[in-house]
Amino acid sequence: MIRSSIVGARGAGAGGTRLRLVTSLLSLACILSPSALLVPAEAADAYFKDKQIRLIVGSAPGGGYDAYGRLLAQYMKPHIPGNPNVIVQNMPGAGSLVAANYIYNVAPKDGTVIGAVNAMLATDPLVYPDRVKFDPRQFRWLGSALRENHVGVVWHLTRVKSFEDVLKNELIVAGTGGATNFYPLFVDAILGAKIKMIPGYQGTKQGMLAMERGEVGGNVGITWASVKATNGSWLREEKIRVFVQFGMKKHPELPDVSWIYDYARNDDDRAAMDLAFGNSEFGRPFIAPPGVPDEVVEILRNAFEDTMGDPEFRSEADKRQLDLEITRGSEIQSLIEKIYKTSPTVVERVKKIVQSAE
Repeated sequence: MIRSSIVGARGAGAGGTRLRLVTSLLSLACILSPSALLVPAEAADAYFKDKQIRLIVGSAPGGGYDAYGRLLAQYMKPHIPGNPNVIVQNMPGAGSLVAANYIYNVAPKDGTVIGAVNAMLATDPLVYPDRVKFDPRQFRWLGSALRENHVGVVWHLTRVKSFEDVLKNELIVAGTGGATNFYPLFVDAILGAKIKMIPGYQGTKQGMLAMERGEVGGNVGITWASVKATNGSWLREEKIRVFVQFGMKKHPELPDVSWIYDYARNDDDRAAMDLAFGNSEFGRPFIAPPGVPDEVVEILRNAFEDTMGDPEFRSEADKRQLDLEITRGSEIQSLIEKIYKTSPTVVERVKKIVQSAE
């Protein structure tokens, strides 16, 4: 593999290791540009030398996806053989659908265009087949910077301590769009929770202020990372408490908080949760178009992983209050294959809930 060859070439190995490096890169050159083979001296600089990579961010500047995309672009260059420049281009619209459709159908399939997109697009073809012009299974998933657990929080004056409480007593929450509209409706439809969602709040900040003012008792469907970053003082002062967490795994920072999977009553409930929450395992994903050669995908995946482990990158992420928890591209690919094996009955069940949240 190219990664092992490059690693070996950096060590003390002699001609055999260098020969394997050159052979691997020449093979890559043949696949990508048969008419322009590199000579051995140039092959060591790899395919991306003197090229530029466009990182398409499927949201407007200033948001979370943009923040992760720009941070990656800033630090990824030295981790790609050939040190190509990585520039960011925002392409907002319809929860990254515009960007995803472009990357899938229009972007060159040579690794010079990659994307930072909303994780929800992994299930969009199941829920919105008329809007989507791509198959998520065909994207080349490079990795995700964060496993993104969502949570439900309540103001300290409410009586809600755990999820059991909302199975018995009504909780009014603010709906600000997206997960904050969908999650309350989902747990009501699937588990019978007595959570009443009031839609129409303009954003998470407005929903949290409504909770402070006493208009609502809580907010459900906010990411744990966002709560820590924007309302950390409320957590420390115990003005809010987390009463439930969503995701395929419990968050290590929330060991005593109710986990939604513990309330699944049967396999169909669990399958519905997998479909609804599966993309939390890759909350900040990066993709390449279908058709990018395996050798190039390997280079990009390795560069992504190396960047995630870069001490300077991690230090800067900490300064910007961006949590990091990597999911490898191969893991995402497997998760998506599993999602698309969900039974049509379960898909239809979740589809109706999603559409009712709009």
